[in-house]
Amino acid sequence: MSRGFELKEAMKLLVRAKFNKILGNIDNEKLKNEIIYEIDNRLD
Repeated sequence: MSRGFELKEAMKLLVRAKFNKILGNIDNEKLKNEIIYEIDNRLD
């Protein structure tokens, strides 16, 4: 938060960073986008 991010946005960034390695192994872009969308929705 000291970097100008709100708590929710900072949490999203941290969670997405943890999932990046897994998401990088998914070749299906549609599936990857659905997972990212679901992560964002659950964190909102």
